[in-house]
Amino acid sequence: MPEPDRDLSRKAIAQALADLADTDRLTLVEVAADGLTTFLLHRDDNGCPRGRSWSATWPGLAGERGWDADPAGTREAVLRTTRAALSSAGVILVAASSADPKVEQALAWLRAAHPAAQVLRTEAPIAARVREVMADDPLTRSYELVVVLVDPDTSRPRLTSRQLFPLGSRPGARIRVALRCEAAGAHGTAFAVVTWQGPEPRLLSVQSAPVTPGRYEVTAELIRPGRVRFTGLPALSPDPRDWNQLVAALPDRLPGRTGPAHLVCAVEVCGADDQVAERLSRARQMISSASGEIGGLLRVSLLAYAAHSYDPSAPELPVRVAAWEAGAGEALNALGALEERGAVATGYPYHPHAAQFEDMLAVVVERLGRADPAPAVVLTVGGRPPHPARTDQSRILPCPHRHDWRKLVAALRQRQGTVLGAICDQPADQAHQAWHRIGAAALAHLEAVDVRGLAADLGLVAPSPVHLPFPLLDETE
Repeated sequence: MPEPDRDLSRKAIAQALADLADTDRLTLVEVAADGLTTFLLHRDDNGCPRGRSWSATWPGLAGERGWDADPAGTREAVLRTTRAALSSAGVILVAASSADPKVEQALAWLRAAHPAAQVLRTEAPIAARVREVMADDPLTRSYELVVVLVDPDTSRPRLTSRQLFPLGSRPGARIRVALRCEAAGAHGTAFAVVTWQGPEPRLLSVQSAPVTPGRYEVTAELIRPGRVRFTGLPALSPDPRDWNQLVAALPDRLPGRTGPAHLVCAVEVCGADDQVAERLSRARQMISSASGEIGGLLRVSLLAYAAHSYDPSAPELPVRVAAWEAGAGEALNALGALEERGAVATGYPYHPHAAQFEDMLAVVVERLGRADPAPAVVLTVGGRPPHPARTDQSRILPCPHRHDWRKLVAALRQRQGTVLGAICDQPADQAHQAWHRIGAAALAHLEAVDVRGLAADLGLVAPSPVHLPFPLLDETE
């Protein structure tokens, strides 16, 4: 059971602190056998109790002549050491329950100077009780977490707040909040707690961490006034940014989320083994990048084409449709099979200087023509030029099936919503004109391709990462 005087003094201090307005100060003066200790308490801009204290011993207050030799001087010293603090609105005098004449005399001087002061008697030192009361002080303002809401029509983010702890909450209170975090930049996602005083928020605390984008169930716990702990996240650390810097980091607009997409990847699989492996690797990176951005909204078609044979004794390998409008996982599995197979149709009697570029185009045009008129991204990865439809000055043998690559590219370009991109073995200034046409929207060099940049140019991913400094309130909460 608590000691009666300890419990009563704690309640008295707690009530005085609860009655303390934002602009007021509360003073406690402890009169003990060894001297005076003064506590000056106030509330900061967020309503949190703050305080400082200082002490003076009886020998220091009485001076060289001593207590009995100069009682008037000692009285003046006692009042002077507490005068600055005792000008506050609330005063509590705490005296040891003893018959010590110094304690009683000093208490009498202080009571005479401040007749409205409340007097408490206790044997135990008061400092521990002051700390307990401050730590257990109920909130005088609600604590709220700064979150982002995005207007679905304009993609403009705006700041708002989600209440964590209402007015009157005490330490130990907990609440669970569903949040979604996006890419946040160098400082990470900021978990900023604010209070409100008028129209503007006041920053209470801000902690941050490099949080992986995704959905989080976060628990907020009120440890004491002014301190909130978050669990369910990576370890948070103090964030050096002030409120203005945090607000300035909020982008004006978010890029629109990429909708359903059909990525048609056509890969040339004839040539040197390492070159074919590199082409297939680039296709894998593109599929993975697009899938990571739009997930199940991505459909993938995968084709492999090689070289024509002009010798009847050597069968020609037709364009292979490894997957058509499949999920990313299925397409990547099909790509794995192509990687295991490696380069095909190399050496005599397969044409060494061109590929079934035009045959591949014919298959893509025919298949897309049968499909719904949904937008498609056609990405061709290779290096050889196509065969002409008939003999021309290029000295490349004409296509056995008389496919005209120019007309087929034109047909793709005329198809509504179709975007053409390419990754070519040669840099743009050395690439055959066919690669410039099949890479009309974006043409990249195999050895120096920026995969995400190319995906953005083709509309498969957002054009550039946008950093959100705060979490978003989960829309499914």
